[in-house]
Amino acid sequence: MLNKTIPERVFQVKDASGRQYKVTRYAWMESEADEAASAQWRETWHLLMTENGGFLDPVGDGRYVIDGTGTVVEPIEGETAEQPA
Repeated sequence: MLNKTIPERVFQVKDASGRQYKVTRYAWMESEADEAASAQWRETWHLLMTENGGFLDPVGDGRYVIDGTGTVVEPIEGETAEQPA
């Protein structure tokens, strides 16, 4: 089995005062193949992290809270944390 972690995408969020944060969505991938060339990768889980190392947890309605600070943020218009289809 093969495993890899990739920075899948980057997007912006903002808090109530308008301060913006850059967030990276890291995806943990795995494959049953023994060689990377023939691997069919699938995401097993993901993590959202700010550029300063804060983790984002969903709180509903498309909003997130930054661990450690309690700051509630939401994606800037046109941005999304979801993996593109």
